[in-house]
Amino acid sequence: MLPFQNNRDERKYQCFCCGIMFNSDQWIDFKNHIIEKHEEGKDYVLCAIPWCKAPVRCIRTHYACKHPGTPLPKNHQMRAILWRDFSPRGKKKKNKTKFREGWYSSTKMNKNFYFRSGWEATVYECLDQMNEVIAYETEPFKIPYLWSGSQHEYNPDLLIIFTDGHREVWEIKPSDQTFLEQNKCKWRAAVEVCKVRGWEFIVLTEKGITKLKKRLKK
Repeated sequence: MLPFQNNRDERKYQCFCCGIMFNSDQWIDFKNHIIEKHEEGKDYVLCAIPWCKAPVRCIRTHYACKHPGTPLPKNHQMRAILWRDFSPRGKKKKNKTKFREGWYSSTKMNKNFYFRSGWEATVYECLDQMNEVIAYETEPFKIPYLWSGSQHEYNPDLLIIFTDGHREVWEIKPSDQTFLEQNKCKWRAAVEVCKVRGWEFIVLTEKGITKLKKRLKK
């Protein structure tokens, strides 16, 4: 959360995701704006303390400033994957954690897929090597879900078609993001959508990806 001083020394809050300004008496509006408008696990992460639940970019920094002496939470995402920082001069900075991102050229699908992490690129490589996979598509459709009283849409990472005719929808996520409540809400909606179609929904973490790689080597 960024308290911001304007030219008249009036305290304001500026959204660290999109730069929208809030007056000093709009703290609740500021907090709700981040939670409702910016997807959890990407541009922010929630404080693990139940009475706080503040949307922040880095849990360690937040605890040091707001909850000194409180032990850091276990099994909790510690920082946002991606955030945008707006300086007082209006310059827009884009900060990223050290994740691979770029384009993967699929030999099986004869097309390029954009990946936002090294795990996604690894999964694409595995799918190209798996003989039982006929085809796959990234972010194949949108799934509506309700979160914090508002309607949202969620794009699962992959739809995979296998040689025996069955289909699976995969979501690629680091294990420390599987505890986020909004992610759980998305995945419950995805399970219901897949169940109606006779598909299986799978959340694939780094542990699952490691097992997938080992299976291919054998």
